[in-house]
Amino acid sequence: MDNFQEAVFEERAFNNQNFGDIDLRGKEFANCEFSYCSFVEARLEGAQFDSCRFIGCNFSNPAIDKARIIDAEFKGCKMTGLNFGRLSQSVFDLRFEECRITSCNFTDLKMKRCSFKACEVMESYFQNTFLVEADFSRSNFTQTLFHGCDLTKASFLDAHGYSIDPRTNKLKKAVFSVPDVLALLEGFEIVIRNG
Repeated sequence: MDNFQEAVFEERAFNNQNFGDIDLRGKEFANCEFSYCSFVEARLEGAQFDSCRFIGCNFSNPAIDKARIIDAEFKGCKMTGLNFGRLSQSVFDLRFEECRITSCNFTDLKMKRCSFKACEVMESYFQNTFLVEADFSRSNFTQTLFHGCDLTKASFLDAHGYSIDPRTNKLKKAVFSVPDVLALLEGFEIVIRNG
C-alpha cells in the first residue's frame, strides 16, 4: 500500500483502493492509473489529477472543490453527483467511455473536443457549456438538459434519448442519426407522419 503522506505521486498504478477512507486533499497525481478504485465521498479538495486514467472506478459524491482534473480518461466508471463547476478550472480535456454519469453538472464549462462515448448520461446538466466538436456517439441520455450550449460540429451518431432544443443551442454542422434526430423537433409541436 502506498504511503499517502506523500504530496506528489507520479506514474503509479492503484488497484482496488478505497480512497473514501484516505484524505487526498492537496495531493498531486501525474500519469497515474486507477483501476477499480472507490472514490465514494472521497476528500479530493485541492487535489490535482494530470494525465491520469481511471478504469472501472466509482466516483459517487466526492468532495472536489478547487481540485483540478487535466487531460483525464474515464473508462467504465460510475460518476454520481459531481458538479464539475466546483473544480478550479473552466477548461477541460476529458474522455468518458462506457461510463454511467448520473446527476452531474457541466454548466458553464469549456469542453471542446471532449468525448462521452457509449455512456449512460442521466439527469445531468449541460447549460451554457462549450461543446464544440464534442463526441457523444453511441451514448444514451435520460432526462439530461442541454441549454444554451455550443454544440457546433458535435457528434450524436447512434446516440439516443437526447432532448436538445435547436432554438436554445447552437447546432451548426452537428451530426445526428435517424431516427433519433427527430427528437430535435419535439419543441415545435409538429406532427410527423410516414407517407
